[in-house]
Amino acid sequence: MCRSFFQKLLWGTGALLVSLPAWSTPPPASSNDFRQIVARLQDLGYLPITRAFVHGPNGTRIRHDAFLWAVPQPLQRAVDEYTWNLKNPFIRGAIIQFERENGILGPKGMSEGRLHPAVLHALFRKTARPDRYAYEWAYVTKGSGTRQPEQLHVWAHGSHFVIGARGKPSALGKDWIWGTLVNTGVLGSTPNGTWPIYQRLPVTTMRGVFPVPISRGEYQALAGKQVPQWGGAAVRMSARGMVNGHPVAWQPYNDPGIRWVNYFDNGRGIHYYPRAGYGFPQSAGCVEEPAGTAPITYRVLHYGVPVTISASGFKGHSALS
Repeated sequence: MCRSFFQKLLWGTGALLVSLPAWSTPPPASSNDFRQIVARLQDLGYLPITRAFVHGPNGTRIRHDAFLWAVPQPLQRAVDEYTWNLKNPFIRGAIIQFERENGILGPKGMSEGRLHPAVLHALFRKTARPDRYAYEWAYVTKGSGTRQPEQLHVWAHGSHFVIGARGKPSALGKDWIWGTLVNTGVLGSTPNGTWPIYQRLPVTTMRGVFPVPISRGEYQALAGKQVPQWGGAAVRMSARGMVNGHPVAWQPYNDPGIRWVNYFDNGRGIHYYPRAGYGFPQSAGCVEEPAGTAPITYRVLHYGVPVTISASGFKGHSALS
């Protein structure tokens, strides 16, 4: 790390001291560093959100971050859940998309959305490229406690052609531009929350262990036994575990040829996986799609798009394929 480019970064605090040559605007160098960085991302179109409050009962202030335009209520609720700092998934997503648009992140690269020297250097130059995409958000609904199947919808600001069968524009629609049935993880292994897309791969190999639900008796019988950490791995691990309070046996897997992958949370991704049906929990934690819709979702999404996983059902005008 070049000391002349980067002196000190206190993650999530806004205490950022930098020394960068040839910047066209003054580099951040005070307690307002975080505000300057956010303002720059806003000016370039990567972050159409600002920190705001509304007045509640008895004069109390309630956090209610403001978009530049009206957004779906679930998106507003998702934004309000997170502290306004550099760990915020919406701010991290803006940084990741800035990296991709400005050549810092390659087409198959991986980013955590952190402010490393190359990002800071590029962000405050006159040649910084603005975001060329409409603002997008991916919303995965589990429909817990309802008869509604699990679904993924993509929302984009403004009016767009809704994507229909075979990935072709079908009609001019408002905001919800794409939807598909999906599968999330068994035993709640796809947690609720929001994360930005940090890596995109047209094809990859996925390795790990699948949580197979077992009885308490079967769990006891597996005491002291081990399995590979993934199919064919030399490193071994306990053959049993717990997922959200449920006893499981770990089943190693090593699956090549997994296509149309958008990684968003610690190895969890949105991708194609062959199943007999879709719309209910079946995966080891990823969001699985059918063969006919996965390549379209891959084309629609891009680096930095926030992905929200919710236990709720989907409400609104669906663009479900």
